[in-house]
Amino acid sequence: MARYVAWFIAALSFLAVAGVAQKPPAPATPGKDFVPLYNGVDLSGWEVADGKLDAWQADGELLSCVAAGGGWLRTSTLYSDFVLKLEYRLPRGGNSGVGLRIPASGNPAHAGMEIQILDDDDEQYKDLVPAQYTGGIYYQVAAKRGAAKPPGEWNTYEITCRGPQVKVILNGEVINDLSVDRVTKGEGGHPALADRPEIGSIALQSHESRVDFRHLSIKDLTATTKSGVSYVDLVVGSGPVVPTGATVVVHYTGRLTNGRRFASSRETTESKPTIESLDDVIVGWREGIPGMKVGGRRKLIIPPQLAYGEKRRDKIPPNSMLIFDVEVLEIR
Repeated sequence: MARYVAWFIAALSFLAVAGVAQKPPAPATPGKDFVPLYNGVDLSGWEVADGKLDAWQADGELLSCVAAGGGWLRTSTLYSDFVLKLEYRLPRGGNSGVGLRIPASGNPAHAGMEIQILDDDDEQYKDLVPAQYTGGIYYQVAAKRGAAKPPGEWNTYEITCRGPQVKVILNGEVINDLSVDRVTKGEGGHPALADRPEIGSIALQSHESRVDFRHLSIKDLTATTKSGVSYVDLVVGSGPVVPTGATVVVHYTGRLTNGRRFASSRETTESKPTIESLDDVIVGWREGIPGMKVGGRRKLIIPPQLAYGEKRRDKIPPNSMLIFDVEVLEIR
């Protein structure tokens, strides 16, 4: 692994793309406004996976699953780091869920993350595992119980995904708050949360019963440079600001959009940080790291044209979007 990381760092330098930013990128204004995910008219911006479109109904403020077999209704747009707000209403015995960072293929509940929605007190659900009740990250991490309102009443979710941190608030009460990168074992034979994607669709789940949703909105927490590198600060450092062209000492982990790691300085035998000149790396790093402070940690979402483009690099397929978790330890 140490040899591979050494190769990868060399590759960052050798395959650097032209077009260095002349000054640290100006961040977009953090705390953008919430925007609707549902237009109140039709299902524009949504698509169905593993189900039937006619099981879903747009009816004014309500977005509802009205028949069995609806599968998952998911956004056509991918989201990385965000605050999601919605209200849901279940009938007695109802069962549904909210999908987060859902990839293009695989069971959304286990390939991405599902925040469970359930009539917890219905007799048919008395023998479920704890993480199958409302607010749990389905089958993996249980939530605090007792915050849900009875069937037929509206419940409000506020769900924040910021890097590995996932926070679930139900009816004003925090019922789950964890860093998924620390969940390195998957329950039930499913992938560990630490190995799941960090970008994907938002989705709504259909079971046998009707479920109503309303007031769906999202606030994107990422900023974006003019060329298209998106980023979000996971930790704001307290040291000097990294200028363009600096040489920095960093720890990093690189992933594909399906969650698979292709390199990491943190996972070598020595777990040693690397030293990089920002003049000699891919554009995504050149633009995404300046402006950070020493001690800071930033997530970078780098489109293919600012990474390796059409080139294949060992574990990195052609035309791959890359996601990095970078921590700046020092400026040299």
